[in-house]
Amino acid sequence: MWLPAELDIWLEGAADLSHAEFGVLRCLSTSEDREIHMSRLAATASVTPSHLSRIVGRLERRGLLSRSTDPEDARRTLARLTGPGAELLNKVEPGYVAEVRARVFGLLDADQRNQLEDLAETILTPLRGECITLLPPRSARP
Repeated sequence: MWLPAELDIWLEGAADLSHAEFGVLRCLSTSEDREIHMSRLAATASVTPSHLSRIVGRLERRGLLSRSTDPEDARRTLARLTGPGAELLNKVEPGYVAEVRARVFGLLDADQRNQLEDLAETILTPLRGECITLLPPRSARP
């Protein structure tokens, strides 16, 4: 609970973004063609559809993403990361990663980091197994 609040403060100062807004941009940046259906985006970003709608509205007003009707299914809406959104994300992401490393991993020794990784995988696998399958093999992780 406290870590996202601290990251919110950092993101607000660095890019005038909330943690939730950053998460939405990040999800879009990792999806194919930087585009995703709003319903999937809500699930991936772990926000409710109504909260996502407000987040997307703010980001759209800033020109960081755009919405359009899915040409294959007019009942669905696509969100797409814009060039300025990608630029902002590329600018802020290294600092965000450095903040997470400093506030979490920098406080742990190697054994503690390995324990945290084991615990996180154990907890996340039944909740978000698809996330675990996207991780690189342990031998390739920093």
